[in-house]
Amino acid sequence: MALTIGLIAVINAFGYFAVIWAFRASFRELRSATWWFATGFMILAGAIILRGAYWDVFMPLLRLWAPDAAAWLSDHVGRYANIVFGLMKMASFFCALKCRQMLIPQEERHHWPIWKAWLHPTKIRLLPWR
Repeated sequence: MALTIGLIAVINAFGYFAVIWAFRASFRELRSATWWFATGFMILAGAIILRGAYWDVFMPLLRLWAPDAAAWLSDHVGRYANIVFGLMKMASFFCALKCRQMLIPQEERHHWPIWKAWLHPTKIRLLPWR
C-alpha cells in the first residue's frame, strides 16, 4: 500500500510540475490578475508536492530503513511540517483572492477589498435558478 501511495505522490508531483511549467509565461506580467493566479497556483502546487513528498514518499522509506528515526521525526517534525504546508496554502488563498480583486473593473475595485472581493458580483449566484 505504501508503494502505491508513494507512486501516486510522485506521479502527482510530475503533473503539478508540468502545470507550473505550462503557466511560466504568466509570470511576465507582474502584478496582473494572471500573475496572481499563477503565483497562487504555484504556491498551492508546491505545498501539495512537498506534503506528498514528505508524508507519502520520504516517511515510508524512512520507516523502512530507520524506524526509530521515522518515529521521532513523525512525532517532532511532522506537526511543524504540516504548519508550513498550511501556511503555504494560506498564501495561495491570498493570491487567489488578490487575483479575483484584480478582475473587478477598476472603477469598482475600491469598493471591494481583498477580504470581500470573492463576493463580487453580487447578482450572480452559484445556482442560477434560485
